Amino acid sequence: MNAEMIYRHNQKVKPQDHVFILGDVVVCKEMEIEQCLAETVDHLNGHLHLILGNHDYKYIEDNAFFKRFESIDEAKLIKDQDRWIQLFHYPILRWYRKNKGAFHIYGHLHDEKKGKEAQWLRNEGYALNACVEVNNFMPCTLQELIINNQGIKDVPLDKNIKEKLFNIEG
Repeated sequence: MNAEMIYRHNQKVKPQDHVFILGDVVVCKEMEIEQCLAETVDHLNGHLHLILGNHDYKYIEDNAFFKRFESIDEAKLIKDQDRWIQLFHYPILRWYRKNKGAFHIYGHLHDEKKGKEAQWLRNEGYALNACVEVNNFMPCTLQELIINNQGIKDVPLDKNIKEKLFNIEG
């Protein structure tokens, strides 16, 4: 599966692109981290930015881990297409400018459909799951995340999102 994910990543991502990985970049034993990274992350195109996930914290003291990423943060607030986006490994209830159309992009839940968090997120149109299981095991643009997440949402695509991001009316 790693080889397929690397292939899909590199088909979409150019060397000059910036990619935000929302945690759990590899899962392996601490003593195997150098090898795991060499077999996976070292083959990925783009400027890689890591938002720490629960499986990443055990590696944060390891220089081999740090040197693979342009930045490593616990959370990050960015702008894309004039939209604020809060990046965090875990889904959260409140984020910057949530009520003004800002997005929250998270990982951690994979493709979980049960449980309180997953049920709550079905009604949060601006909270987007970036896990590979929801996104065809490849990196996605904001537009692609919105489209891919519609299958796990109970709310329709917001008219303002359609107009601004997709140039579609109604």
